[in-house]
Amino acid sequence: MRAEEPMRPFVEGWRLLKMPARQERRRAVLQYIVRSTFKPGEIYSEVTVSERLRTWCEGGESDHVTVRRYLIDLGLMSRADGQYWVSTVLPPEPNAAERAVTALGLD
Repeated sequence: MRAEEPMRPFVEGWRLLKMPARQERRRAVLQYIVRSTFKPGEIYSEVTVSERLRTWCEGGESDHVTVRRYLIDLGLMSRADGQYWVSTVLPPEPNAAERAVTALGLD
């Protein structure tokens, strides 16, 4: 698998080299990982999610636990009772404070 152009500094093949510092880019990279790794409508155990994310994180700067946390925090995946799934509801748009942080280049 070849990463899309904006992903190249962060993703190589099936490897997450590093997590972008900017929130906008981080979301794009994580969306790419979700689209490439999980199918909407399927339910995954925490073990399965961890194994798949561990593959992405091998040899990179990020660990699978951190990536899993970002996926939940950003609303890209949901979880309940030890089960995970791709979120079908789009995460909310950034609020005014988040937009201000991004506009100032502080994200």
